[in-house]
Amino acid sequence: MNLYFGNVASIFSTILIAITLSYIVLTTANRTKIIYWGRRIGTLAGLGLLVCCFVATRDGYDLSVQASFNDNIVAGLFTLNSIQSKICCIGGGVIALSSFSSIFIKNQKYREVIFYILATAIIVKTFIIEISRWVM
Repeated sequence: MNLYFGNVASIFSTILIAITLSYIVLTTANRTKIIYWGRRIGTLAGLGLLVCCFVATRDGYDLSVQASFNDNIVAGLFTLNSIQSKICCIGGGVIALSSFSSIFIKNQKYREVIFYILATAIIVKTFIIEISRWVM
């Protein structure tokens, strides 16, 4: 329990992860009733960004970035060149590019697919980090 409720950043990140996953499940369950997917993409991208910020703070990723330039600083939970860092950077790029593309492409079927791409990327990033935290 200390992994998820040990400090303020842990508590906020746990709550945000639960909210984001709930939002994905509820949107998927109500997908036949949704007409406009743009708001859903914007909300999911915003929630995903908040989750990323709080999880990076919780795991001391800023310290890992600083430690890559200064040997006197102790790295956070994941180093800058770790597989978790690389996968999450790729996932962040996928989220950013797909969200940005949905601004210009107005087709609702395309936006629905983009929503599921965002949801998949966020879920993969979340599971990789959380499973890695359990293993470490």
